[in-house]
Amino acid sequence: MIKHRVIFSLALICMLNGSAFAQQSDEKVAWEELSYEHRQILQELESQWDELSVERQQRLIRGARQWEQMPPEQRRLAQSQQNRFQNLPPRQQNLIMQRFQQFNSLSGQQQRQLRNIQRRFQNLPEAERRALRQRFEQQSERLEEERRIQREAQQQIRDSQRRMREIMQENANQRRAAPAPDRNN
Repeated sequence: MIKHRVIFSLALICMLNGSAFAQQSDEKVAWEELSYEHRQILQELESQWDELSVERQQRLIRGARQWEQMPPEQRRLAQSQQNRFQNLPPRQQNLIMQRFQQFNSLSGQQQRQLRNIQRRFQNLPEAERRALRQRFEQQSERLEEERRIQREAQQQIRDSQRRMREIMQENANQRRAAPAPDRNN
């Protein structure tokens, strides 16, 4: 379990810092070429190592290097964050992973801007952070309610359109089935 947490922590480090590092090599690295320390850290990935992409191998190697260089307090913090993540419901874990992927798809400048915003938020007094979170939650709830109403309205429109097509089809069938009018009278 501890090794799994270390691997997960490495993955988080790689995701957060992946774009900040240049690619080390364009070739895959054989498991045997890894240092003893890196093999120990990445042990759970040994069986699938050869199937990993070059980019993923390089990110994991960079993460292993970073893990080695982290002071014990930083490792404990990473472990604590990983534990919190593991205790979240799967839906929330997926949301976090999606946000990581979105973050990694941003340009370096956009990532720096977001980090600065997050740093400024963290430096706010707790009361202000709580007020901002509450305001965000309220706005999110309103937005979700608006989206729900919009989805319902769209469904009602689709249902009305379907019913109109059915009525038009019924009318067309009735006209075809009706006897032709007598034009001699």
